[in-house]
Amino acid sequence: MGDWPAVAKVINERMTTLGLTQKRLAEVSRVSTATLRQIQQGQDKNRQPAVLTAISRALGLPDNYLQEVADKGRAPAVMSDEPAAVAELRDQLADLRERVAAIESRLELIRSD
Repeated sequence: MGDWPAVAKVINERMTTLGLTQKRLAEVSRVSTATLRQIQQGQDKNRQPAVLTAISRALGLPDNYLQEVADKGRAPAVMSDEPAAVAELRDQLADLRERVAAIESRLELIRSD
């Protein structure tokens, strides 16, 4: 058993941050698109640890990252390797992009009035 909605959230957010398509993630991780689709939808199925490891690696996360998410229902709080630090920077950059887009939208509304 595992918290598959939490795993799905991490995978989907990471794919967005990295600009990865489902097809590309399937290719890189060597996980079938059907299996990846099920995981991305948070479907509750018994997964082999190797599948989560392959997806974690393809997303630039530590090998056991997604397994920890499945087990604990949340992303690990602290990771000590460089790819995790890069992942954090990418997440922060994605957040900043969203904020800038929201500000630009508001400015366009103001200008059109």
